[in-house]
Amino acid sequence: MKHVFLILVAFIIISAQVHSQEIIKPNFALATHPIVVDKVQFTDSLIYVTLTIQNKVEDGEFCADEIIYLLEYQNNTKAYLIEATGIPTCPETYQFQSPGEKLSFELKFTGFEEIPKYLNIIEDCEENCFSVYGVILDKKMNEDINQAFGFFQSDNLDFALSLFRTAARENPGYPFAFLYGNIIEIYALQEDYNKASEWLKFLKASQYIDKENVMEQISQKDYYDKLSD
Repeated sequence: MKHVFLILVAFIIISAQVHSQEIIKPNFALATHPIVVDKVQFTDSLIYVTLTIQNKVEDGEFCADEIIYLLEYQNNTKAYLIEATGIPTCPETYQFQSPGEKLSFELKFTGFEEIPKYLNIIEDCEENCFSVYGVILDKKMNEDINQAFGFFQSDNLDFALSLFRTAARENPGYPFAFLYGNIIEIYALQEDYNKASEWLKFLKASQYIDKENVMEQISQKDYYDKLSD
């Protein structure tokens, strides 16, 4: 009986793993507020998203509108908010005590038929609405980007460049440009301005949703004057 019990327990654990997937600290392209995505969890029929917002102003306040949805790109379908936990529903607000204070909260959504590779988190309201764009749910893509940032921070630029390029090459359907901004940055730091210029030209000719934002960031860099149009 012990053997049967152990097999049954193992089956339950494996089944739970199959029917629930969790992505910790997924990368994303940009956000309208100082928000980070802590976790995205998929079950058979629901999606849970944990976010943390940091207050930046005196007397700051925040709330979650009743209409928040997840947008996935492949089929342009939406998953809608069912419940918000840890944050008031507008017009009620959470009052921050001081700048720098953080608030974590969880949003529960209806599900998708398949787990998407990328999605947007959109609050559909009248003003001061928050959005997080290009949240990456693909495991390998997140791993490549995390390793790339790690190598970049430790000044291993060749390894960082290789991984950013791998993430971009293997995910041509990702509609945001921040990977290319990092590629251009690294080439410029290596003083390979010809390569940096080539990638900048590619970015200018692209249709990426956030390319103007990325190009604006690049234009503020010290190396920008050394890049050719």
